[in-house]
Order: sequence, then C-alpha cells, then structure tokens
Amino acid sequence: METIALAGQLSQEIFNGTQPYANLLSRPQQFNFREIIRGMLLSGSTYLNRIGKVNGASKNERKTIERLSNALTKIPTEAFAALHVQNQMSQYRNEPVLILSDGGDIQKPYAKKMGSVCKVVDGSNGHKPGTGYPLHGMMALGLESGHLSALALRTYSTLDESFKSEWDEQLKNFKMLRPFIVSSAFDRIVVEDRGCDDGKRFLYFVNELECSFVTRIHAGAKSRRFMVQTEEGEFESMKVNEMAAKLKCKAGSERIWWNQKTKTELTSKIAFQRVFLPEHLDIPLYAIFCYSEGYDEPLVILTDLETGNFEQAWRHFFYYKKRWEVENFYRAIKQQFGVEEFLILDFEKIKALLFAVMLAYGLLMKIKWKLKQFLGFLYIIFKDFCDQRQKSGTHPLDILAFLRDHFVQTQTGNFYRFYSRRFRKFLYGSTKNQLQIFN
Repeated sequence: METIALAGQLSQEIFNGTQPYANLLSRPQQFNFREIIRGMLLSGSTYLNRIGKVNGASKNERKTIERLSNALTKIPTEAFAALHVQNQMSQYRNEPVLILSDGGDIQKPYAKKMGSVCKVVDGSNGHKPGTGYPLHGMMALGLESGHLSALALRTYSTLDESFKSEWDEQLKNFKMLRPFIVSSAFDRIVVEDRGCDDGKRFLYFVNELECSFVTRIHAGAKSRRFMVQTEEGEFESMKVNEMAAKLKCKAGSERIWWNQKTKTELTSKIAFQRVFLPEHLDIPLYAIFCYSEGYDEPLVILTDLETGNFEQAWRHFFYYKKRWEVENFYRAIKQQFGVEEFLILDFEKIKALLFAVMLAYGLLMKIKWKLKQFLGFLYIIFKDFCDQRQKSGTHPLDILAFLRDHFVQTQTGNFYRFYSRRFRKFLYGSTKNQLQIFN
C-alpha cells in the first residue's frame, strides 16, 4: 500500500513538473520524457537501459534503449530551457532573488567518438584536463522564502562551429533571464565566483541585463585597478591589493561564521570602499574586504549594491557565500545522477539528457519545498528513514535517498504509470469498495 501510494504521488509530481513542456511533444514522447525523469531519480544513472529497467520497461533492452534514445532526439532543448526559466517567474515575483551562476564541466576520458567532444579542465579533480563538455549552470534563491530552484544548465562544446567564447555561451544563458528579471520590481542579483572577474560582465549586468551583481575578485599582486575618489573629489588609480592593505586597519564589525567550503569556523572583520571602473566613472561600485584570522589575503567582493555601513557589507558578503548551492548542484548531478557515465554519442542528445537531469534535480527541490503535502501520511515514514540513517531530512538528496530505498523492492514488471492508474481507479472510480485497493 505504501509503495503504491508513493508511486502514485511521485508520478503525479513528475506529471505536473513536466506538463508545461507537453505542448512541444507528442503524446508518446511526453510519456517517454517522464519515464526518463523518473528513471534518473530512482536509478541514479543516465544509462538508458537502467532508466528503462527501473520503470519496468520491456525485457527487450535494445528496444528500450532505442525508444528512449529517440525520445531524446525529439526534445527541443533550447525551447525547453527558455520555457523553464519563464515557469519559475511566478514563485519569485514578490521577493528579491539571488541568481547563483557558475561554470562547470563533465568529463568522459575515453569517449573519443562523442560528437563535438572537447578539452575541459575540472576544478573538482585538481584542475586536471580531460575530454568532455563545459557547462554553465544557474540557480535561483529567494532571499525571503529561502526557496531554491534550478534555473538553467547549458552544455556547449569549444569545437562546435558556432562557438566563439565561453562568455558568448554564458551570455546565451543570461539572455534567457530577461523575462525573469523584468517580471518583478524586486532585486535580481547575479552571484559569481573569482573566475568571473571581468569588467565586461559587470557592465553587462548593470547596463544591459539591468540587474545587480556580487562577484568575488582577485586580491593578489596581479589584481585589477580601480578608480578611487579622494577627499578632494579627485580620482586616483589603485590596485585591489593596495586598497586591501590600506583598509585593514579600518576593518571592524567582527563576526564568527562557518565556512562551508573549508568546514571551519572563521573569525573575520570587514571593510568596504566605493570604487569605479576606469572609463566608467558614472557607475559607482563597492569593494568589500573580509579579513579572516589565519589568512594573509582578504576575500574581496565587488558589487553594485549600495554599501554604506558594516551591516550592508556583511549582508552582501553572505550573498556571495550562498553561491555554494550551485556547487552542490554540480556535485549532486555527478554523484547522484551519474552525468559523467552516459554512453550517448550524439551531442544534441547529450544536451537533452542534461536538461532532463536538471529538471529531475529541480523536481527534488520542489518536493522538498512541499514535503509534508507531497508525502502525506508517508512523511512519518520518511522522518524515521532519516533518523535511522542520521540524515537531516531537509536536503533534496535526503528525499532522493528515501525514494530510491523505498522503491528497491518495487515490482518492475509494469510501467510506473500502472501504480498511479490502479490507485486512482479505485480511489476515484465508481466503485467505493476501498478493500480492493489492497488486492
């Protein structure tokens, strides 16, 4: 009974989550698309044969792989990606949002036959080069609700004929955000890491995308120069590391905070300075310096958000620290969905597969957001599951572990819709004999 109820609720959530894309697919392809999403969630793999097996597909494995592979061909990835961004607008309309942006990659060391495979460098393995595809992912985080969702995951190749630069590919992602940004009067703030210390990005966000940004910038000897206004009203050029040394004695508002990356507790002070980009003295920016005990260099943040006191400086600094969620996203899709283990060779199919992975992860976060309503009476079982395995029960991956554990003993002789149809038939059909549910 529990498995049937959970299967019915899960299939309903998958149906609701994929319904916005239904008009772009035929009915058979809608079913295949949903089967791929569910298969990824429960199998933890991007292998098409495992996706088919966990859904109870035909025993003819070759036909299953061909059917799902053809389904990936029918997915218009670019149209789906733009539609997905638009679908996120309503839930964030009444609050400021952080847009967490970061580059990544997937590596396939032995996949030389893959279409458009190129050289990539993965930061998670010590920046070792390999063959694969670069990625650019974005997530939305509501500052009042705490609601987190996947916005976009773009896959591209440096060997593609249309490739110009990494910034050009990422620009295609940011251009899709335009409806999301203009849909609300509240702030939309792009948060990026040190690798995005680039003046053209800052100007694009402020002037063209018309949103704010928070970016970590380099603070060493090769750091950039800013224009700083003196007390006399004149401008002078100063490097970031020179500014950091000058402001250290003025840092204040000491705080103790937890560094998620290093898993350590840090004691830090903060300082800030209004700066300008050379040749753009009409755009005021703010450099925020976080000095931590045990570190020679401060962590430096650049933003266009007005920073006039220590409280605002700390708030904008912790906006940057929220960027860790997009790192968690990359880690999850690699470790929990096996995105680097697919055997598909066609580049367009690979892009469609990775969009489906992003949608599956987004579905987990949506289920987390309405956990009690989704699981219903199974919520108590879920909490017991978390207690037994020492899980917090608050992370989307805890829900994923629960779903996979719960479906281990589920029969795979029928497609997953069998369970939801059977349950609904007896629950909402003409017969009122509820004992038949247990038959």
